[in-house]
Amino acid sequence: MKKDKFVFQILSAEDEVVLYAQGDVQLKKVGPFNSARFFHVRGGQSSIDLQDVDEEREVAYMIDTEKDAWIVAANFDADREEKPSLDVYKRVKASASAAGGTLVIDEVEMADTPQSATWFFCFEASLGDAKKRYYVANKGYDKNQVTIPVALELPKAQAGQKCSFKMQLDDVDEDACSDETDNRSTGEFMVSEKGSQAYKPETNWRYTIRWHLK
Repeated sequence: MKKDKFVFQILSAEDEVVLYAQGDVQLKKVGPFNSARFFHVRGGQSSIDLQDVDEEREVAYMIDTEKDAWIVAANFDADREEKPSLDVYKRVKASASAAGGTLVIDEVEMADTPQSATWFFCFEASLGDAKKRYYVANKGYDKNQVTIPVALELPKAQAGQKCSFKMQLDDVDEDACSDETDNRSTGEFMVSEKGSQAYKPETNWRYTIRWHLK
């Protein structure tokens, strides 16, 4: 949570995002209790696959400063399928790389593309004021299932930041990085020590981005 916004993620054992939610949060005092209200929630399987969630949630909480923990009493505000629970969230001590370092976008694994012939690839990523591009002239691909080692490095990265990107495909080399490209996909992901996220911008276009912090 930062100011009046929140981001919630659930990761798999392979550090892949399986659930993502974001929205507004309001902290207030209700009698002797501390309350957190989550509203304007949007959720999905990734940060670019979000839908409005027609529900608000309000929890009571306390902060245990000795254990550096956030203790939350959830599902008491409404009748839900989930049973009321007392959950403890502990702060994860950041490693040197998570505290600040260089984001390395390792590769893009293309599972399917909308291109039926030889296609050319242009990828651009932005993090804060830094922007890097991967493009190799005359480097064409003639199949769908291919992994492209982009190896882009963006400095001054921290876990929890959002990295945005733009990917373009074209069957004409000179148009791959231009505004005249055939296919364009934009998106973002939350920086973590190591992770990956899948995207499906079109029916016949699927790819996965992998990254790590160093």
